[in-house]
Amino acid sequence: MTVIINPIVQQQTIAINSFGLGLNGLHNGATDSLIELKYLFEGYTSSGIVGSFQRGDLCVFEEELLSSNPYNTVLKKANTNNLSNAEKNLFVFISYQDNNLILLHKGYLDFVDTESESLESWEVGSSLYLNNDKIEINSPQSSGNWVKSIGFCIPNIENKKRIWFEQDSTYFTIV
Repeated sequence: MTVIINPIVQQQTIAINSFGLGLNGLHNGATDSLIELKYLFEGYTSSGIVGSFQRGDLCVFEEELLSSNPYNTVLKKANTNNLSNAEKNLFVFISYQDNNLILLHKGYLDFVDTESESLESWEVGSSLYLNNDKIEINSPQSSGNWVKSIGFCIPNIENKKRIWFEQDSTYFTIV
């Protein structure tokens, strides 16, 4: 089940996962209790999004009080060499169309090799990390970078690079 939240009216819309149900109501081995959370930011005006983001990019909001955007923020790609990103909530960019920004806060995401450059490496059952600005199974190793788990690789019968995105709130900095 997907829950889409509109932060302006704090209203929820419930939708069924796009990859369907398997045997006994299971999502290809994952239980029904794994609910996706997506945020819809209606009227999010930003010329910097078009062409800068693609589905699967990890991103963060930064405050920008003089912005023409009604949310007074700017969306930026998350990067492990920017320590302030470690302290912020990470989102996965899903889409931006007609000033409607959709971000994944928690849930499933399928990657197609030709579709996104955001996923650097994938291995069934492995934990995932942000390493510089890519999602991969190897954590950053460089001094000054931060490390936190952002999810794991889900086995599936569709032969897809499926991940469960659910970031940990704890992180550490490499010295």
